[in-house]
Amino acid sequence: MNIGLVTLGCSKNQVDSEMILGFFKRNHFHIVNDPKEADVIVVNTCGFIESAKIEAIDTILEMADYKENGRCKYLIATGCLVKRYKKEIIETLPEVDLCIGVDEYEDIDKILSNFFNQKNLNHKLDFNERVISTNFPLAYIRISDGCDNRCSYCAIPLIRGPFKSRKMEDILKEVEGLASQGISEFCIISQDTSKYGLDIYGSLKLSELLNKMSKIDGVKWIRILYMYLFETTDELIEEIAKNDKVCKYFDIPIQHFSDKMLKAMNRHDTKELIYERIATIRKKVPDAILRTTVITGFPGETEEDFKELIDGIKDLRFDRLGAFAYSREEDTKAYDMNEQIPEKLKEERLRKVFETQEKISYEIGKNRVGKEYEVIVEDVSEDENYFVCRSMMEAPDVDGRIYIKIDKESTEKIIVGEYAKVKIIDFNEYDLFADVID
Repeated sequence: MNIGLVTLGCSKNQVDSEMILGFFKRNHFHIVNDPKEADVIVVNTCGFIESAKIEAIDTILEMADYKENGRCKYLIATGCLVKRYKKEIIETLPEVDLCIGVDEYEDIDKILSNFFNQKNLNHKLDFNERVISTNFPLAYIRISDGCDNRCSYCAIPLIRGPFKSRKMEDILKEVEGLASQGISEFCIISQDTSKYGLDIYGSLKLSELLNKMSKIDGVKWIRILYMYLFETTDELIEEIAKNDKVCKYFDIPIQHFSDKMLKAMNRHDTKELIYERIATIRKKVPDAILRTTVITGFPGETEEDFKELIDGIKDLRFDRLGAFAYSREEDTKAYDMNEQIPEKLKEERLRKVFETQEKISYEIGKNRVGKEYEVIVEDVSEDENYFVCRSMMEAPDVDGRIYIKIDKESTEKIIVGEYAKVKIIDFNEYDLFADVID
């Protein structure tokens, strides 16, 4: 049978999807990209916040149309939304033929064997048998799953369970296998990347993992995503500073600057620690790129708290900043908190955050004009006018891009999926434009 799969949500979910595709491939199913050609469509859902739930349900219903107007016989829902709301999906979405939550992946061979009545589906999900779906030569490496931090707004522990690291030797084996296939850029991901190793080794091991990964033949760039500042040790900062293969890129979600808000969110950082750790990073890694995320409209956020958030953004001048209006999630501690903020006010504050960061981003972009970078050529733009590129300073999925005009000179020097040397010639608030120089 032909299998089509739609992935929603984060890069952690994407790794699950790649392992699910690997499972089907090893069991002799044929993978297709066009849902019109699929006998089975899998929707791997996200259920983190309200907007993600809506997107997941809309996508399920969209794919269900192919059961009526295509060759699709079976629609399978997997992932985080299924883990949270399996009973509700079964009751309200009869279009879905099978639900498999993230907590059931260990038994996916048994579940699908029974469903398809094929007793020979005997493989497990395997990190080393993934079908990589990212743009070559990039792959995500998930080093742990789950989270122990229990932020009061967050449903991840309810979905993914407690924090659990993978063994270092298994991760290194995975990287070696991917590098042997030509993958050269590796993004390390998890719900709490900086805590890696604490549960199974008794100490933080991310710096050791980086060091060992960098010695694998074929590894060119290593990027770490989603580190907590209170776990970002001097040892880790120093490894990033001295290791030429590790991108000087710090993805450090802080969520707020107000100590009152941080405490209500059950964050482990304080305003003082945030300022101190970022000062240390910038001192030890002068060319560091700092990315963060913040939340507006958390229960009890006053105008004074919000001003403190804006002032902190202005003070620390993050290179990248994502922002979200607080989403009230069932079964989290914050759901029942007093002083819930009206949606309109949440959105107004969110707009102010974006306006503040837009000015900062514009100035940072302006300062990059004239500078030279090595870039990976990811793709061609939809209008086919530009090559789409990233340097060590841009993470996939979340950051802006570097665009190179497609002309005779650039097409002679650039190949999609390979690296090139460029010089920045122009900019806007979020993207850069460059000429190829090598």
